[in-house]
Amino acid sequence: MKKPLIATLDLTALDRTAPAPDPVAKERTVTAEVLGRPLQIPVKDIEEDPAQPRQEFDAASMDELEQSVRVHGVKTPISIRPHPTEQKRWILNFGARRLRASKAVGKTTIPAFIDRSHTDYQQVIENLQREDLKPRELAMFIKKKMDEGEKQAKIAELLGVNRSMVTNHLALIDMPACMEEIYTTGKCVSAKTLYDLRNLHKEFPKEVEQWSGKAQDITRATVSALASELKGLQKDKSTEQKAERGSEEKKPKQSTAIPSLIVIFQQRSGTVDLRRAPEQPHHLVINFADGKQEEVPARECQIEQIIFQ
Repeated sequence: MKKPLIATLDLTALDRTAPAPDPVAKERTVTAEVLGRPLQIPVKDIEEDPAQPRQEFDAASMDELEQSVRVHGVKTPISIRPHPTEQKRWILNFGARRLRASKAVGKTTIPAFIDRSHTDYQQVIENLQREDLKPRELAMFIKKKMDEGEKQAKIAELLGVNRSMVTNHLALIDMPACMEEIYTTGKCVSAKTLYDLRNLHKEFPKEVEQWSGKAQDITRATVSALASELKGLQKDKSTEQKAERGSEEKKPKQSTAIPSLIVIFQQRSGTVDLRRAPEQPHHLVINFADGKQEEVPARECQIEQIIFQ
């Protein structure tokens, strides 16, 4: 009688006590399924990008966010990419406020998506869309890209904005002191308005500086009104100057011609050199017609003619 065959089944895969694989430990070979949902990344392993264009963080807004994160946690995942040199560490793509708030309230992890293809242009665009990027921060980014050799038209194309927006923001770099104060005090942060004001400052520096120190409402409308006023005064002044020049032209002009003194010395004709002082007293320096120059006694010279040239 044959013995019955007994099949042996491997049930270890059903063992729920076995430790689950750690997705973070496989960050270099993350599958599409893992990328489809946020990972919980230790906040201590995430570094902010040193080239992050955003540098201004409103204190009151950060206080509100910290309170929200303390109570509810971070609901919108941040974006990260692998650190270029350090294993199991990350560089922040965007989400600096959420990361800072998490650290401030003592959170140990934060939800994050991995985006290895992230660029600094995407970093700026994300902040622009959230309206989190200040005008000066965008201006500094544009300047950095131009220093790297990018053209304004290309920068505008990659940011998805008009070229005029790029031009306007460049006016925020190295502004005159009066405009720097306007921006830092919050009187005006509009790139377009400050661009117009800076162009006006090139023509009327003193007037713009005086106006900037007194003006309480600095908008495109008030800057436009100032431009009309200053250019109107300039036009009036130009008209007055033309009238004055016309009046001067009508006056009889005084002769500024230099006379030439023609003399005869010992039957030789020559011209007195009035630009050269004679070495002997009571003498004249004569340029004779034969090309020679001599110093002769003045009393022996006979004036023949005076010519005004």
